[in-house]
Amino acid sequence: MSSLLESIFGRSVAPRQVAIIGVGVLVTAAIVGVANYTTKPVQIPLFAGLPLASVSDMTAKLTELNIKYKLDESGTTIMVSTEDQAEARVQLAKEGLPNAGRPGMELFDKPTWGMTDFTQKVNYGRALEGELERTISTMRDVEKVDVHLALEEESLFKQNERPSKASVTLTMKGGDSPSESVVRGIASLVAGSIGGLDPQHVTILDERGHALASADDGSVSGLTSRQLTVQREIEVSLEKKAEHLLNSLVGRGNSRVQVTASVNFDKLERTVQAVDPEKQVASSEQRAEVTPGSPQQGAGYSTTATSFENSRSVENFVAAIGTLRKLTVAVLVADKVTITPADSGATSAPDPIITPRTAEEVARIEALMRNALGVDSTRGDLISVVSAPFDMSRAEVRSDSIPTLSVIQQVQNNPLPFVGISGMIALLIIAVVAMMALKPKKVPTPAVPALAAAPRYPELPPSQQMAAALQSPADDDAIEPAPRQVMLPAIAISPEREQAIATVEQRPEAAVRVTRNWLRS
Repeated sequence: MSSLLESIFGRSVAPRQVAIIGVGVLVTAAIVGVANYTTKPVQIPLFAGLPLASVSDMTAKLTELNIKYKLDESGTTIMVSTEDQAEARVQLAKEGLPNAGRPGMELFDKPTWGMTDFTQKVNYGRALEGELERTISTMRDVEKVDVHLALEEESLFKQNERPSKASVTLTMKGGDSPSESVVRGIASLVAGSIGGLDPQHVTILDERGHALASADDGSVSGLTSRQLTVQREIEVSLEKKAEHLLNSLVGRGNSRVQVTASVNFDKLERTVQAVDPEKQVASSEQRAEVTPGSPQQGAGYSTTATSFENSRSVENFVAAIGTLRKLTVAVLVADKVTITPADSGATSAPDPIITPRTAEEVARIEALMRNALGVDSTRGDLISVVSAPFDMSRAEVRSDSIPTLSVIQQVQNNPLPFVGISGMIALLIIAVVAMMALKPKKVPTPAVPALAAAPRYPELPPSQQMAAALQSPADDDAIEPAPRQVMLPAIAISPEREQAIATVEQRPEAAVRVTRNWLRS
């Protein structure tokens, strides 16, 4: 390496110069690499989770449009640069890509001459399924959806009609399950799009085959599932209401509430017909009349009959489903904990003092829970309030005590912001190394050996000591190699200085000894 540099620069190259050149090359390469990385176009997903057939058509169109793209490992996601995303979407939409699953009502855009009635019905069912899939797929967090319809024809006889049914398969992003409100909304959407379809006849499944909403066939098991859901919602609502009130009274985490609700799901229909005998109304009347006649013929007569009806009332009663039959409430309240101040000389913290709550406090909490939850003793409701010490051996994990992610975990979760930071740190380190390499090295000053001998002429002034030392014979053992010549600025020279300089040039070793004697004195 040194010979190559010597051939380039035409002179000898020191190792320090080689290091400087190497650091310069590394800094230049690092700057060029970081610049290329930062200016590289960012690839973002154009479409994700596409069928392979759609990906093939889309990539062929992008190649035709000279738009650079990249596929992910699975081949179902197309990546393009941010500058080309808008243009690629517009051009692909112009060609009807990506294919939005099954076709919708565009099946009837073309003439249907020569099609039979059966073919028309099949196409109508396909069109409805395609339109429903498009609508549901536009909902938030919905990745894929499949809709199947079982449409029944109308019958001339009511007893021969069968209800139409539908099934929906949902695939959510991230593998999450949709909320209950979303499931009900999709069932209502499908039922409202098809005439004669009831929401209870819509079956909704997830990608794992679990039923999110099943068709109601009126069985006991279906009713029991809904009953348990309603009962649990009532219990959770009452528990939250009670805990929120107790937190303000005894503090957060110092109470537990459990509510058991007995709900009446019996469906009662009653018809009452009452007749009042005291209230009668003549509904019809017949009269009998006697007509006098001759003695030979006798008298004629006629009868009258009157019909009466009693007033009656008809009452139809349908009891509400899901009425609250009985409540059982259990309230557990923590005992009071008092911490006494520690003595100045104590080596450890004092133990807390646990005091049970008084009967007045328990009675006040019980009355508060009765009013808050609507506990009715005449209905048979029960409530129990107990004060007891809580087991604190297992500390509760609070949100503020959860440790934050480490830097390594943050880099793994979101590496893009840390790439720029690591690049800046690398450049900073390289710059510091370069500055240290370019800094001139300090040449160590050779240690001056101590002279054991004292000045030879301490009684003479310095100027005469120089002259006496120069005229005396030199001590070969004390002679040391002459130091390097030092270039001093030109100054005005007197005759005495000129004579001393000439003497120093003739006897430099003696001049060195005299100068050292001066420094030591």
